[in-house]
Amino acid sequence: MPVSMRRGQKCKLSDLTQEKCLTVSFQAELAIGGVDFACFGVDAEQKLSDERYFIFYNQTASPEKAIEAAEHGTSFCIDLSRLPSAIKRLVFTVNGDQEQAMSAIRNGRFEIRSAKGVLADCRFSGQDFHRERAVILLELYEKDGVWRASATLGGFNGGLSALLAHFGGEEAKPASAAPSPAPEPNPSPAPKEDPFGAPPAANPAQPAKISLTKPGEAHKINLSKTKGTIHANLNWNQWVKAGIFGSHSIDLDLACMYRLKTGHMGVVQALGNSFGSETAPPYIRLDHDDRTGDSQNGENMFFTRPELIELAVIFTFIYEGAPNWNATDASVTLKQIGNPDIEIHLGNTSSRERFCVIATLENDSGQLKVTRKEQYLKGHREIDQAFGFGFRWTAGRK
Repeated sequence: MPVSMRRGQKCKLSDLTQEKCLTVSFQAELAIGGVDFACFGVDAEQKLSDERYFIFYNQTASPEKAIEAAEHGTSFCIDLSRLPSAIKRLVFTVNGDQEQAMSAIRNGRFEIRSAKGVLADCRFSGQDFHRERAVILLELYEKDGVWRASATLGGFNGGLSALLAHFGGEEAKPASAAPSPAPEPNPSPAPKEDPFGAPPAANPAQPAKISLTKPGEAHKINLSKTKGTIHANLNWNQWVKAGIFGSHSIDLDLACMYRLKTGHMGVVQALGNSFGSETAPPYIRLDHDDRTGDSQNGENMFFTRPELIELAVIFTFIYEGAPNWNATDASVTLKQIGNPDIEIHLGNTSSRERFCVIATLENDSGQLKVTRKEQYLKGHREIDQAFGFGFRWTAGRK
């Protein structure tokens, strides 16, 4: 039975099939005009370093035929075994041929198929989007020698031009009859749009993302220069192979222990239905508990008054479905308008401790210091002891 994917969901292709030849097909309708699908074959830096791997209606195959457009550009035949080693990710996109917003999409769907049938599919519609005029639907990517699939469903308000700019390419435009003015020396690059519809960064030189890759690495957010909610998103591989009986879901829970400058302390988590609040202390809210894998975008926590935080410990735990963290492929992304995203991807650990402290947020002279921890512990009590909150613990359930 095929896996039904949702926005943000990831899975290993090896859990679905051992075949390397796959077909990815798409369908979508717009009220006016049609849609164009494309595939970007990008490198480890997620850049289109070789334009021959931009496959669309005007360039229907890569040089070695590892990627070929078929069925009038609505499907792509992929042979992963023939892809050059430099190509680490295949990004499948859609945009309207009349620059319509993707909120007008009807009956959207993609399928991943092998010779034996449909392996995974995903349904989407205009309700999943807003003003985006180009959308990344699906990504197939190699990580640690394993190819994986991610139902991204993230868009660009700037349409095809913004999409190309994101991958380091440039849209071909007709030559103007009048000569173009000479460029000024060392012009500043234009700001890039966030792939999820956020406004462009105010500083064009600002990186689109900061990755904290080792425990102890930190980045500071200057709270005097920017205001607004910090959004923490937890995403993970929501399905794990279960032998000959197919796959079952993984349930991770996002949580936070906090201490505010006012002295207010507590825990925001699904256990005990302690979801917090955005408009009253602790000004921290967990949006919901994704127990089934049906969430559109993992689990999300919102810090609406980050300037009041003295210490916040962001952690996650395996509620059910996975024997260790290596099966989860979990990551947390912190987002705030005016600052680059901060991404923390958990390493390939085989730790069987079910709790992981991902990061801490600490007030540091008007700045919020985000530090990667990746500290694996037995449970809530051990996290409490490690960070000195001093809570009294009772059994909880959700």
